[in-house]
Amino acid sequence: MDLIAGLNSTMLIAAGVGVVAVLAIGFGARALFGRHRDEVIERLQNQTSGGMLEPSGLDRDRPDQLLGRIAALLRPFAKLLKPTAGEELSRLNRSLQHAGYRGDNAVEVLLGVKFLLPPLAIIGLWQIDSHLETPMELPPAIAVAFIATALMFFLPNLWLRGQIQKRQMLIEDALPDSMDLLVTCVEAGLSLDAAMARVGAELELVAPVLAQEMKQTMLEIQAGVKRSDAFHRLSSRTGVEDLRTLSAMIIQTELFGTSVSRALRVHAEGMRTKRMQRAEEKGAVVSVKMTVPLILCILPSLMAVVIGPAASMIASKMGQ
Repeated sequence: MDLIAGLNSTMLIAAGVGVVAVLAIGFGARALFGRHRDEVIERLQNQTSGGMLEPSGLDRDRPDQLLGRIAALLRPFAKLLKPTAGEELSRLNRSLQHAGYRGDNAVEVLLGVKFLLPPLAIIGLWQIDSHLETPMELPPAIAVAFIATALMFFLPNLWLRGQIQKRQMLIEDALPDSMDLLVTCVEAGLSLDAAMARVGAELELVAPVLAQEMKQTMLEIQAGVKRSDAFHRLSSRTGVEDLRTLSAMIIQTELFGTSVSRALRVHAEGMRTKRMQRAEEKGAVVSVKMTVPLILCILPSLMAVVIGPAASMIASKMGQ
């Protein structure tokens, strides 16, 4: 009670206005761009995706128990932000799959954290404002509260996008070398399934993300899933364009009876060329990015060193 009494009422009003504004923008965007709820489609998606959402590369004992307890605490808050449209919920599940979070409680944890971060930001703003000598006035306080609330509300989305890009980059960087190993195994006489199992075992230490995905694909094939469907699920599960091209190529080789090793070799060369082009593109962008610190930091100091002595000498001569 003493803590609440010591807080500034201006920041309280500003925080309330900020929360209402952010929630209004979020729900308004969902109502404007979302579609109507289809209960049949949503029920089918929940039934088909429930068994596939499990965290990859993690032990299924203690992490799942801890995640289940956290999700049980966050589930009431997650229900307030859970998308009503089946397509939007499916898009969220697909994003979590691309990031590698495939547990049953991944959606609840993400939405619960997303709901609880803005109140934590408001409490932090209250604490900061209560320790200031001159508390903030109402207009700037509303602006600060709105920015902090919006940042905390959309921070999980930015974090999830970063995790997706990081994981996809790890897979794309390891794909050319894995394709070379796959070609070597196929040309040595192994079948495609046995070659993938061997490559997945060899890449476990160097590229654990790609190795885990290949092992899961092999387990699906051994469980009775068609090879074309398993590779299609692999590309959909990771969201990597090269794997989507690889799955389409393997399906074509099975349909037309062409050489698998030759197709894999051509695909590996294409991926290696793409990786080199991506590295060259990043190297070419460095000079453009260096322009801003060059102008703001290095150029003023250089001008001060070059022109400073002459300017001081001119000023002293003119003063005489």
